[in-house]
Amino acid sequence: MAFETEQHGRFEIKSGPLGGTWAANAFCRKLLVAKAVGASREDAIAAVKANLDRLGRAESAVRDEEGAPSASVYEAAFALLIPDMPDSYMAMLRAHLAASDHLISATRLAQAAGYTGHEGANLHYGKLGQRIADEIDFDPPRREDGTKIWTCAIARDPSLDTDYPDTSMLDALAGNFDDLHFEWQMRPQVVTALRALGL
Repeated sequence: MAFETEQHGRFEIKSGPLGGTWAANAFCRKLLVAKAVGASREDAIAAVKANLDRLGRAESAVRDEEGAPSASVYEAAFALLIPDMPDSYMAMLRAHLAASDHLISATRLAQAAGYTGHEGANLHYGKLGQRIADEIDFDPPRREDGTKIWTCAIARDPSLDTDYPDTSMLDALAGNFDDLHFEWQMRPQVVTALRALGL
């Protein structure tokens, strides 16, 4: 019998015969995430789906108050994305990681990436944030018009502090947006993940 492929959320499950049993392997892109065996194809697929669901619950349990996952989840996501990442995106990540207290403005991100203005950095750092968010299953906050703030998958507003619970990220972003010097602070999990990957 031939191998079969099916989707389970963002994972691709490949199943097929293995000796006198059945095997199912789950991949996120090309990265093997979980595997299982069973007496039948259906048993193996059910077992690997159960493994994926357990992993998902474990990841959810360690998310921070904003819903961002652990450093290990970020590390796996960046490991998948970095090989195909444009040089300009890598330059922005490196500049953000190297910045004092990991604080950087869109203007400085643009300079690092070779863009002529902060608009390019805002656009492309947001696109990178969306790719990361998709990999880590992160739902970022939204602007008043309903659009998602994708950069929040990589960074957060440093003024968002538990000492001031009435200040929302959206309020802080709106208050700093016009002067073009608003600084994003790289999430601690992202710092840890990128360092683990040798950036």
